[in-house]
Amino acid sequence: MGRNVTCDLDRFAAGFDELIGDLPEACGDALEDSVRKSVRQAAKSLRGELTDGIGKNDWSDEYRQGFTSHVDRSGPTVVGEVGNKNKPGLVHLLEKGHATLTGRRTQAYPHMEPAFEEMSSDFIDRAGKAVGRAIR
Repeated sequence: MGRNVTCDLDRFAAGFDELIGDLPEACGDALEDSVRKSVRQAAKSLRGELTDGIGKNDWSDEYRQGFTSHVDRSGPTVVGEVGNKNKPGLVHLLEKGHATLTGRRTQAYPHMEPAFEEMSSDFIDRAGKAVGRAIR
């Protein structure tokens, strides 16, 4: 047998806030920590094995060591970024290849896409565990 319960929106919001308490903030902190660890790991991978195939040029060591991560949290939003501080424009050119002055194209060295895929799965694992701990 069904039973209808009614309440006004203010009472529902107050009851909901009481029910979840500090959960959004705790989850936000857990997610921020997960983002931070995942982007750091991606930058570390890019400084290591994911850029090995690029070769040994005058700029390759400087490029390889330039990968950094940054996390920005404004309110409930957490944004993690991985980029190259030493040669930021080179990332796209190497990832996709580019046209030369002779009209040919250079070889592409996809290294950001594998790092993104690795970072995504790492974040999902970390975030699931962190939110689970925050809820308990």
